Amino acid sequence: MDIPNLLRDWPVQAVVAIVAGVVVLLVPRVLNYAVATYLLIVGALGVMHVYYGQTIRPMTVISIVAGLIILLKPAILSYVIGIYLILAGLIEAGILRF
Repeated sequence: MDIPNLLRDWPVQAVVAIVAGVVVLLVPRVLNYAVATYLLIVGALGVMHVYYGQTIRPMTVISIVAGLIILLKPAILSYVIGIYLILAGLIEAGILRF
């Protein structure tokens, strides 16, 4: 199995997002765990790129940290997601650079 091509050609992140969304709709009480799992998987996918010679992206680190915080403190989900989205927007816009 060629992992770099799989990550590039197959929409793994999109599939994980769809599955997480369906799980949340079917069982709303697992929202925190679904969001945390999604963020950790996205972060893990980003780490896999590093093993194939690419640099680590800031969103990889932010996703892993956000996922871990949500698992440890589920009550602050809305704050963590709010900060995650703000950072994602600033990075994508090029305003915040690492």
